This record gives sequence, structure tokens and C-alpha cells, in this order.
Amino acid sequence: MNMKILAGAAMAAAAMAMTGCSTYPGTIQDKSKPMNQNGYTVVADEVSATECQVVLFGIALSDQRGSAGRRMYKNALSKAPGADALIEYTTDVKQINAGPLGVQWFTLTGTPVKTNK
Repeated sequence: MNMKILAGAAMAAAAMAMTGCSTYPGTIQDKSKPMNQNGYTVVADEVSATECQVVLFGIALSDQRGSAGRRMYKNALSKAPGADALIEYTTDVKQINAGPLGVQWFTLTGTPVKTNK
């Protein structure tokens, strides 16, 4: 068998073995700040925000604007005017890997509330 064909087939098999995608739930929190069980009013239905991150050779190439989690939280909260916290929120992850390069999408979803004072 021709060595070039064999080498090409081996490279194609290795590339396919290193390629894939997955989705998994992340952290689930009951609330984003301390409050009594009846110490808040629900402001709106669920809100969400998404961030994307590129990974190269297993190293995350982070955004220079700071914490992706903090940005997602603030973006989600800003979608419900008057809200000052989120309850029952989750962070889910979707990722695609293509050899040394990967992309991850993080989505934070929660119920916006206004705490009673």
C-alpha cells in the first residue's frame, strides 16, 4: 500500500478522533445575594446572557474585559429593569473541539427579582 495514502488516512483518523462537541449543565445557584425566602418580588420571567471563549491547545484565550461570569450576570440582570438579583439561576456550557482549537459558549439563565427592603 502506498505510504502517502496510509499517512493521509492516519492523519484523517487522528483529526476525527480529536473532534467533537458536548453540552453539559454547570453551576446551579439558588440566589445571587443573601435574602429571606419571602424577601423579594419577581420582576420578570427568566432572563439570560451568553459569553463565548476560544480555547487553543487547552489554554483559554480569555477576554481582557474581566470575568465572563460577572459580565453574563450583569447582562442578564440588565434585561429586567428594577431587578437587583437573580434567583434559581444556572450556567450551562456548550463546546466544540476541533483538534487543538475549541470554542465554548456559556449561558447564564435565571429569574430576576427585586429585594424588599
